[in-house]
Amino acid sequence: MKPVRVLVVEDDPEDMMLMALELRRGGFSPELHRVETAEEMRQALAQGEWDIVISDYMLPLFSAPEALKVLQETGQDIPFIVVSGTVGEEAGVEMMRGGARDYFPKDRITRLAAAVSRELAEAAARQSRARADLERVLLARVGEVLTEPLDFEQWLARLAQLPVPTVADGCAIFLEEGQELRLAALAHVDAETVAQGLAADRRTPLRPDATMGLSFVLRTGQSELISEVAGKEELLARDEEQLRMLRGLNLRSLLHVPLHGRQGMIGVLALATTGRRRLAQEDLVLAQELSRRISLVLENARLFREMQEAVRLRDDFLTVAAHELRTPLTTLQLQVGALTQRARKERAAPDFAERLERCQRQIRRLGTLVEGLLDVSRLSSGQMLLQPERFELAELVTEVVERHAAEAQGARCEVLLQVVPGLLGRWDRLRVDQAVSSLLNNALKFGSGHPVEVAVTREGGMARVEVRDRGIGIPESQLERIFERFERAVSSRSYGGLGLGLYLARRAAEAHGGRVWAQVRPGGGATFSLELPLESVEVHS
Repeated sequence: MKPVRVLVVEDDPEDMMLMALELRRGGFSPELHRVETAEEMRQALAQGEWDIVISDYMLPLFSAPEALKVLQETGQDIPFIVVSGTVGEEAGVEMMRGGARDYFPKDRITRLAAAVSRELAEAAARQSRARADLERVLLARVGEVLTEPLDFEQWLARLAQLPVPTVADGCAIFLEEGQELRLAALAHVDAETVAQGLAADRRTPLRPDATMGLSFVLRTGQSELISEVAGKEELLARDEEQLRMLRGLNLRSLLHVPLHGRQGMIGVLALATTGRRRLAQEDLVLAQELSRRISLVLENARLFREMQEAVRLRDDFLTVAAHELRTPLTTLQLQVGALTQRARKERAAPDFAERLERCQRQIRRLGTLVEGLLDVSRLSSGQMLLQPERFELAELVTEVVERHAAEAQGARCEVLLQVVPGLLGRWDRLRVDQAVSSLLNNALKFGSGHPVEVAVTREGGMARVEVRDRGIGIPESQLERIFERFERAVSSRSYGGLGLGLYLARRAAEAHGGRVWAQVRPGGGATFSLELPLESVEVHS
């Protein structure tokens, strides 16, 4: 016998008994409840769960059209059948146009069981389709939230809101922190309930002896569906205060699903209903899929925070190391400079003076690396600060090329310089010098044994410095990445450096309102270009 819960709109108890008899003959085990007025019907719909409504057409104080309207006002998808001794074909057709599923006279009551069986099957199919649509939309919205540029707490708040009110009346996300669970996000159909929940103590101590509830789920990793909360509040509450709160919420159902991280359980997802709505197995399956996606967000967020902390520690180390190296390096530079001057003055052996010159070049190179580290640490905490002054670009580029004459000779590279004089602008001399030096150093490093061309030209309202080499070249896929911090197109084992020069060059150019970019050169090699606004263009600092 198949159980069926029937709400009967009927004023004659004997007719209801006849309906029950026919349903039993059709293989049902009916549970019938009779109402005669609109108020009784509203109360029954609010307090009970019904599979089908069977209504007489005309009652002393009520009617089938009115009963159908009451049902439709609730929004519940419950089949409505009219069985009456007075209904005519015209009235029956009108009822079906209004939303009734079937109608027939009481003298054909033998049709009742078949009609109920058909309508229950169709209702189940409709609800199944609606459920599938709901789950598809909900999970799609989860994906949309994950792509939004939100911080971690905002993500959690949006994710907790998604199942409310379509799946549950409330949703909460708890995260494990030490020996406690912290309420990280809460959503509910009642805004006052959310405010009270967030204002209360949001930490729940873990209970190793719990047999149900948050601590049990976190300890065992098993999902928990409590279809009827009534009578189980004491097992769920941690203390008297929480027990009073649970009873005040009038919970009907609870669902707890663990949140899994790479290293174990990291929290619990909770869904709750109040009133007549009850969570079922299909809600558990949906919650588990939702939990899987939320767990992925939490795990990615954890890895991101760990990465941020590692970057912070690295930057702190680089800042301290650079400052510690700066002082002895300055002293060393002064001492070697003094020795070089003395060697020249006293006409020391040529090889001794040459070795001192090499030492000075290496000290300058080390100084450039140290300053690069300091610049990176400054840029991590804010924008690059400029000290603009008016100067000619061709003059500065010529100085940079002359200063790198020894490096060019060591790399067996002839540097060919072509400049357009008179290109004036208000730029930070030190930053522009660093940017041009980085481009030239890059060309000498990777274009060893081949000529390097340096050109200063004008392009509209911009001054351009181009450095062209015929070295190993750059893959197309690396043209943007090489301008990021500590990024390189080749292994650091084959070529030295920290991977900061091009990054600092781009930041310097952008701070001036210009740009730096790289291009693959036909026939091998690469071209690096630096553009800066000329004097008539506003400088951004």
